[in-house]
Amino acid sequence: MQQFHFLSDLGKITLPSEAEIHNLQKEKDELVFLILDSSVSLDIANLTKHKKNARVEKNAIFHLIQYVQKHAVKQTPLFALTELCYDRKTYDILDNKLWDIKNRLDFAFQYPIKRFKRLEFDYEKEYYIYDKPESLSRSISSFTENLNLYYAGLLKIREIANNGLKKENAEKNIELFINWMVSDLDIILGLEYSLALEIFGGNSNLRSMIKLGSSKEKSLKGILGMAWDLFHARMSCNRPQLSNMVGQNVKPIFVTKDGGLFELMAPHVEHLLRFNSTKLSITTKNNYPPHYSNSFINYLNNKMLKLGTERVEEERVYDKVKMNKIISELEENLT
Repeated sequence: MQQFHFLSDLGKITLPSEAEIHNLQKEKDELVFLILDSSVSLDIANLTKHKKNARVEKNAIFHLIQYVQKHAVKQTPLFALTELCYDRKTYDILDNKLWDIKNRLDFAFQYPIKRFKRLEFDYEKEYYIYDKPESLSRSISSFTENLNLYYAGLLKIREIANNGLKKENAEKNIELFINWMVSDLDIILGLEYSLALEIFGGNSNLRSMIKLGSSKEKSLKGILGMAWDLFHARMSCNRPQLSNMVGQNVKPIFVTKDGGLFELMAPHVEHLLRFNSTKLSITTKNNYPPHYSNSFINYLNNKMLKLGTERVEEERVYDKVKMNKIISELEENLT
């Protein structure tokens, strides 16, 4: 039975107990804030629509709703709605689709859980929809800068991986990716670096995140979807940024059913460096992939620390034309 995974800015966690929630509120003035990824959001919405015929993991959904109702914690689809409800050509928000999913999620989390488990509800009759409010934004264009960076990073990992993932290529491959980030992209992408380190280092479980072995059309679509997942995960685990957005101190918990994303972000972070929006976790305790030696990992850690500290005060200007060119070339070269 598939269960949902839970992530914070320090890696994998379990949902806080009632006592832990109380302590967070009393000692840190923090509220638990569950952020649903797009797959979880869509599954819950589909359950309200198709009920017993919905092809979703019902028990996982029931447990999540029960937890939210029992502990009175806040949940939001925040960025999931953005991914699920925009026009791929114009980047405009699709209002009707957005509010349909949002209303179905509200209904699911508000409906008495005992009856919801028995699927004894009629959404069309029991959920009163008020006048549809205006969307906060008419377009996702404000997100495209970060999204394009993550998309380009994943495309580059795929391009390098196509040259071979044998052990003798591992050190060369990760160096190629680091040098590309510095010279071409002009930014260090922490999560993409971690993903590249794993894939080039022999972790075959994460190759699906760059759609290795898929056709070009499926690869491009899948890699863009993964860029959105990385965008969600970053935003959802950024405690200071989210607290600022909601106007209150929060402990954000990202709820996902993506096993690859969970594996990438799950290791508990003991050494965390944050440079503006970039987060780097330093690899220690021999928890690195098998293709690398101890000495090479030490070299990489020192190199990444040096790059991070050198660039922390640099003011970076996003060049849209340059970024579009980088992406176009990477898409063209994808095989």
